[in-house]
Amino acid sequence: MHARARYSAGLLTLAFALATVPTLSTAQQRATRALSVGLGGGGTVPLGDFANDVKTGWNGLAHVQYQPAGGGPWAVRAETQYSGAKYTDDFLGAVGASPGDNLTNNVLSVGASALYHLSGRDGSVRPYLIGGLGLYRLTASLKDGSGLTVSDSENGFGFSGGAGLRFGGPVGVFVEARFHQFSVTPKGGDKSTSRFIPVSIGVAF
Repeated sequence: MHARARYSAGLLTLAFALATVPTLSTAQQRATRALSVGLGGGGTVPLGDFANDVKTGWNGLAHVQYQPAGGGPWAVRAETQYSGAKYTDDFLGAVGASPGDNLTNNVLSVGASALYHLSGRDGSVRPYLIGGLGLYRLTASLKDGSGLTVSDSENGFGFSGGAGLRFGGPVGVFVEARFHQFSVTPKGGDKSTSRFIPVSIGVAF
């Protein structure tokens, strides 16, 4: 009887172990890494006066994100983003550009952001809020009909804020929309403020 009891207890222990292993494995697969890299891109929508000057364009982004294991919902990012767009016909006419000229607007930003996740780090869908500060470089480039290209750049500081969703585990997909605002003051000119919203999709790993 004692041997049979020990045998039954052993079977129960083995069954529990087999049932637990897949659960732990699944949780480990869902858990995000403490340090991750993100790459993505999408469309950029200008706002306010900036929308009078430039058309809807495109963007590309990259970031390195750190979230301490067991450190709660907060994470931090070092990031960069590049947006490109063409100027509107009204702006081209205002500056006296010729029909064959190609005048483009580019914005490069480098900065840091903080994230607050609205769900646990092991969830398959993780909504988050994000905001940060950065250095912005605004560049206007003109390529005329003869192929000659000239450009002018101005630097300024700004901020951003928005929200996103992350799907998956250590390798996942994110969708993010953020409001950006920055100001530049050209030499001998007046201060100008630009506002835009990049909507991006990418992969994090």
